[in-house]
Amino acid sequence: MFGYVRPFRGEMLVKEYEAYKGVYCGLCKALGQHYGRLARLSLSYDCTFYALLALQVSSSSLRAEKKCCTCNPLKKCTYICPAADDENAAGCYQKAAALCVVMTVYKLRDNLEDEGFLKRMGARFLHGLTNGAMKKARRDFPEMDEAVRKMTEDQRAAEAAETVSLDRCAAPTAELLETLFAGLSEDEAQRRVLGQLGYFLGRWVYLMDAADDLAEDVAQKRFNPFAEKLRLSAFADGELPKEVRGAADEECNAVLNATLARMNPAASLLPEGQFTGILENILKLGLPEMQREILFLHAKEKRNGRSV
Repeated sequence: MFGYVRPFRGEMLVKEYEAYKGVYCGLCKALGQHYGRLARLSLSYDCTFYALLALQVSSSSLRAEKKCCTCNPLKKCTYICPAADDENAAGCYQKAAALCVVMTVYKLRDNLEDEGFLKRMGARFLHGLTNGAMKKARRDFPEMDEAVRKMTEDQRAAEAAETVSLDRCAAPTAELLETLFAGLSEDEAQRRVLGQLGYFLGRWVYLMDAADDLAEDVAQKRFNPFAEKLRLSAFADGELPKEVRGAADEECNAVLNATLARMNPAASLLPEGQFTGILENILKLGLPEMQREILFLHAKEKRNGRSV
């Protein structure tokens, strides 16, 4: 996962935002407890969503606890923690923490093969630091490690295929989240809903990442499914003309909107619970807002100081 699954803060109630931050901090704490302090570097918005969903599905009992931040002792944080006797809640946090670690390690391995020299050196250094955490996460949740490994292999095969297809390229991430989300429940009807949600959210995440990297990938001659679909290889080694970039952004947006439209029925069937408002905000407002920021405000280029 890539950090795109986050709430739209401007439309959140104050209590919802505080609860979201509390789960984020609770996941950070779980990473340190189960996989060591350095594992906190793998904390992500995407895995916070997974933790929220897991806690909601399991109807976990939680409590708020105000303590010093584990990363900044001068700052006070409100942690949403498992209630003393709730093993389900503790298990949800541990599973989300393991997902943070496993996804980060596989991403670092991918960077070792695909990125430039300096990024490969950084990835190699960080990969060495995460070995211990990865071994423990693999022991705790071997099925998760296997699912992510399979996703990585299928992704490479799809991107190396003679004929590139958006559907085939997005399928491995979609199938990974389908498996992970369905595994949060033992009720068959609920598993189908969660699997459907996971499948289209995973598809959206992959396509959003591809859309975000499109201009950079074209310039650096890296694989991108949208570049293949839109035949943008002629613009390698230079910037995309404004009209070409605009047309590409519109095409990406249309594909992403179609994916969200197929996800929404499953999102509407999620079980009600203490995080319903937060989950709805993320799925129905946060994801479209992320599309707007990346495709039409070009937030990435502005952060990197490039003209748009």
